[in-house]
Amino acid sequence: MIRLAGGLMVIGAATLFGFRAADALEEEYRQIQDIRRIMHMLQGEIRYARSFLSEAFLLIADTQQEPYASWLTCLQEKMDLRTEGSFPGIWEETAREHLGGLALKEEEKKRLYDLGQYLGTADVKMQISHLQMYVEHLEGRMEEMQRTMQTQKKLYRVLGMSGGILLAILLI
Repeated sequence: MIRLAGGLMVIGAATLFGFRAADALEEEYRQIQDIRRIMHMLQGEIRYARSFLSEAFLLIADTQQEPYASWLTCLQEKMDLRTEGSFPGIWEETAREHLGGLALKEEEKKRLYDLGQYLGTADVKMQISHLQMYVEHLEGRMEEMQRTMQTQKKLYRVLGMSGGILLAILLI
């Protein structure tokens, strides 16, 4: 009886692990959507409102959820203080601090951190161009994820459950 209960617990834990892995995929997709939306808003503020970057960050922060709101607010505050160094350094530092815990892959985080190299140091057209290229990259990544996400989610769930069953059989 105890073995049966232990086997069921192993199956349940492995199945839960598979479902959590599938949920992590959805979370990554949602976070990429959030960042894309922020970049579109930043593009609009620069292009149409002709806002300075610090003003644009503050305006966008008011419409965002955490951790994006605190990231943009911190970015704006450090830019206004002008004691923290160059803009690319401030961008990367605040992004690592506030967005380092996102479910994004390291490659995507690095691209986000590197985006600061191209903002604030170029003219308006170049900033918009770099933002547009980054948004296009995010959209391509989202399309790729959309194509494979359903299959991967099913795979993670089935592997979790079947792995749990296999482990329970081996243990019993």
